[in-house]
Amino acid sequence: MTNFPYRRALVAAAVVTAVAGCESKVYQPVTAGPDTSAPMVRPSSDWTLVWNDEFSGDAIDKSKWSHEENCYGGGNAERQCYTDRKVNSFVEDGKLHIVARDYQFTGPSDPEGKTRHMATLPFTSARLRTMNKGDWKYGRFEVRAKLPFGQGTWPAIWMLPTDYVFGGWAASGEIDIVEAVNLKTATDELGAEAGKEEARIHGTIHYGREWPDNVSTAAEYHLPDHVNPADGFHTYSLEWEKDEMRWYIDDIHYATQRSDGWYSQYKEGGRWVTGESDAPFNQRFHMILNLAIGGSWASNANEGGIDPSIFPQTMEVDFVRVYECSKDRETGKGCATVQDSAQFIAGTPAPEIIIPGPDYATGPEFVLFGDKPDKHLRSKEYDPQFKIYTETKPVEGRGDVLAMKKTGEIGNFYFESPEVNMGEWMQGGELVFDLLVEEKAPESNILVRVDSGWPASSDIDVEVPPLGQWTEVRINFAELIENGNRFAPGSKANVEGLKNIFVMEPTGPMVLQLDNIRYEKK
Repeated sequence: MTNFPYRRALVAAAVVTAVAGCESKVYQPVTAGPDTSAPMVRPSSDWTLVWNDEFSGDAIDKSKWSHEENCYGGGNAERQCYTDRKVNSFVEDGKLHIVARDYQFTGPSDPEGKTRHMATLPFTSARLRTMNKGDWKYGRFEVRAKLPFGQGTWPAIWMLPTDYVFGGWAASGEIDIVEAVNLKTATDELGAEAGKEEARIHGTIHYGREWPDNVSTAAEYHLPDHVNPADGFHTYSLEWEKDEMRWYIDDIHYATQRSDGWYSQYKEGGRWVTGESDAPFNQRFHMILNLAIGGSWASNANEGGIDPSIFPQTMEVDFVRVYECSKDRETGKGCATVQDSAQFIAGTPAPEIIIPGPDYATGPEFVLFGDKPDKHLRSKEYDPQFKIYTETKPVEGRGDVLAMKKTGEIGNFYFESPEVNMGEWMQGGELVFDLLVEEKAPESNILVRVDSGWPASSDIDVEVPPLGQWTEVRINFAELIENGNRFAPGSKANVEGLKNIFVMEPTGPMVLQLDNIRYEKK
């Protein structure tokens, strides 16, 4: 369950369109199936129970849980307001109920619920956390839950850092014990048979640098015998020790990741540094339980949008239990529950930190891409829909070019640079590149942007050339900067601290090639 402050600005238009159109869209009916709850899981005696909530009372225990109250949208363009109302979260029959309802609500538009700026969203739900009431470094975390179903549902059982030692999301990490979207709808899994039901669960960690320079790695899993997690209670567990994490459903260990595949990079004294080998997952984290509606994942997967006929939807939680490894309380090692069949997640090792010399990004010509990117640059994609494909490929008469294919509505390709002052390019500087558009949807256009971290971004429209024809594009750099951010009026890129120095953003489906990307001075 990502939790960053910018994505919603880019995806809101697409998500709102999907929601606005959902009343006329015909969705495949989904219903609850026979109870397929799994037996209780008993961890080994090496694990010592240190915190739990069995939800055996008649109210939510405020000594253990706090409600988050806002209409922020979770940073993912989600369509619910989180409230502390009893219609959205309550304890009954020994279980916590988190209920999403089709009910318009108005509340604060920031995540901490403190701003005077208000937002109105079409659904309500609840999000509970243990921050400063239950915070842990290492352990076994068990949550027995029954997940909701239907198009637009996004339940999450996850953890965020309590202290954010290494900076904002996701430099200080995020641990997703389990997420699922749109259970029981028609799956969009690659290669799946027609009519197959969505039944995947996902375990994920987020790490790296602060957004948007973060990365994530994940594993997905299907229960045996076509069991759907929405049809019964299952125990979702994470074992977290120094240098390793393991994910479980019931008694099945399905994924493992180790610290050589995660990292944290952050600024210390103005310079980028790489954290200790196990950072950021060597600090305290707290638990979060929530049920989101819509958003950048759920609304853009499976059948798309939000099905209004499914509400109310409930995530039921039987218990939350936290254990400590009795064999080594400092590292959590020695109590692992391991199965050889578990998937090993390779992850992403820390990239080299390159410190540019004094001539970096200076005139009269600064080449970003000739046959390959400048050594200081990282080629990256913003691709929440997983519909952008880029590669470097040879083209006769040109050498290597950048090829980009976008099949969705959201996302871009960009060159990430060490933070750089490009003020000298404001006088007579141009951003220049060769562009070939091979295919495009009729409504698709092109934006080019530069930014220094959202919302400090500037963009400009680029005329789409005739299909199949190489065209040189020249953009006045000062004009680009002064254009500002069309998605956040009043904001513009900080030319003295640029981070992403070339962003190519088709506004819809398009296939294109780029070559000879550079800055020039007249």
